[in-house]
Amino acid sequence: MKDGLGKKMAAKDRGSTKRILGFGLRLKITLTFFVISALVGGLISWSSYRVLSDQLFQELQGKVLNLPRIRSMMLDRPALARLASSLQVEMDEAGTAAVEQGADYRTISEQLNSIREVDGRLVRYIYLFAPTADPDHARYLADADALGLLFRRAKGEKIADEEITRFGSDFDISLFPVAKAALADGKSAVEHEYSWDDAFKVNSVSGYSPVTGKDGKPLAWLGLDMTDTDVRASLARATRLSILITGAALCLSLVASVILGLLFTKGIIYLDRIVKRFGDREFDARAQVRSRDEVGRLSHSFNQMAHTIELYSAQLQGLLDAYARFVPQDFLKFLEKGSIVDVKLGDQVRREMTVLFSDIRQFSTLSESMSPEENFNFLNSYLKRIGPEIRNHSGFIDKYIGDAIMALFPTDPKDAIDSAIAMMRSVRSYNGDRAKSGYKPIAIGIGINLGWLMLGTLGEDQRMDGSVISDAVNLSSRFEGLTKFYGASILTTDATLRRVGGPTNFRVRLIDRVLVKGRSAPVNIVEILDGDAEERLELKLRTKTAFVRALGQYHDRDFASAHRSFCRLAVEDPEDRVFSIYVERCEILLKGRPGLGLGRGRGLRLQMRLL
Repeated sequence: MKDGLGKKMAAKDRGSTKRILGFGLRLKITLTFFVISALVGGLISWSSYRVLSDQLFQELQGKVLNLPRIRSMMLDRPALARLASSLQVEMDEAGTAAVEQGADYRTISEQLNSIREVDGRLVRYIYLFAPTADPDHARYLADADALGLLFRRAKGEKIADEEITRFGSDFDISLFPVAKAALADGKSAVEHEYSWDDAFKVNSVSGYSPVTGKDGKPLAWLGLDMTDTDVRASLARATRLSILITGAALCLSLVASVILGLLFTKGIIYLDRIVKRFGDREFDARAQVRSRDEVGRLSHSFNQMAHTIELYSAQLQGLLDAYARFVPQDFLKFLEKGSIVDVKLGDQVRREMTVLFSDIRQFSTLSESMSPEENFNFLNSYLKRIGPEIRNHSGFIDKYIGDAIMALFPTDPKDAIDSAIAMMRSVRSYNGDRAKSGYKPIAIGIGINLGWLMLGTLGEDQRMDGSVISDAVNLSSRFEGLTKFYGASILTTDATLRRVGGPTNFRVRLIDRVLVKGRSAPVNIVEILDGDAEERLELKLRTKTAFVRALGQYHDRDFASAHRSFCRLAVEDPEDRVFSIYVERCEILLKGRPGLGLGRGRGLRLQMRLL
């Protein structure tokens, strides 16, 4: 009984759905025609407006072209000829003023104003100019406004020189292509589009006509600028009429669009919201299928697509997360790449960065006592402590080279030094944990250098890697290697130290000047002391003054005094390998053995005083 009733209701619902579907489609089609009618009406109105606008512009062009062509006959040819000949004479300010006060100039000026008065509402500027030997330049003969402006300025009004077009002043016709073409062709010409007039805040059209003499050759050219005041007034009237005519059609179209929007866009708006949620990475968003029309089928297709994309997105995100652990996001950022898939072989950029190299001392000896698994566990536990110290100071790890780290600091070399100090403190904390587990402590050395480098991709089509190349990278690596020789924790160059404000921000000492392999000029080596343990730091600071004095003796070639000073320092701090190095050097030099370079003592002593 219930099954039969359910079947009848289902059949009734299907029939109702078909009727609603058919009625809805018919209504949608009818409403679409209403909208199309409104669009066609608007298009016709717009086209009419454009046709009228073009016609009015053509009429304005005709006025601009015909007015100077016809009225130029009013001009006094002999007076104009005399003015034109005056242009051949170089004049100073007094000569120009004399011409402008002369009868010929006044006659021509009055005639120009009489031409303008024919349609004074529209004509803004009217003037005469003559060509020169330079096709890009002409010279003004007369301007209808010049005498009036000069008179007003003589009465005390503030009128700037650039507002007055003086006789013989330069007219750069390269800025007016139509005027230049008119001069070249020897015919009248008019602009083909409006120009904005800043002085009167209106659009204007300029025309140019030759004023010929008795021999038929141009004496001068008459220029005239006319505004679009009448054109705008006519267009305004036409626009008001068009608005009244189309208003009724728009009202009908509005009613149609409301109905169309309710019936046709309801489902699309709903589906759009679902798609937006999906676009905001809510990949579990699904649309409810509420109809059997095209929108309903689209909702069903979207749900299938969303399910597929959700699966692929999860896989892709996992892949990108895995890639991010191999290729630093900062590396992609400097290459201006959105993701790893955008990187191509040969992508590169030149940047100034600070390079940091760190390495575990005696790692080979240490690793021999461990199994391969213990080696990897040890390195990973060490790197987990060091890596965050680099990122916390605005740096990123470019690569791991066994137990060594190469990191880049793109903004401030101070970040690299702060990071190195933090790394040394983290290693001391790590050694405390190792001691509790019965392991030997480790020591690291860090080299830092600021310089320009090339950051990009190297390799071939099937295998490439991100890398940096420059002398600055090599020098940073050399300095890391020198930490073993000098028994220092952190070494950098004096040039890098100067970029962070010199020794005011850190406790440092200049320890040597060396000629590093691959470089032709010696480099000053600076030790950053802040990364040392407290007792070592205090001892190095206590011996710093005596060390600077001993270095001065050494570079003054007083090797006997330097030897005694360094011996006393070595006794006071036998763990400071720098002292023993200089003791050995002094002994070699006292024995007269050649080959030990001292650099330029004066420059190094100045650096010692600064540090």
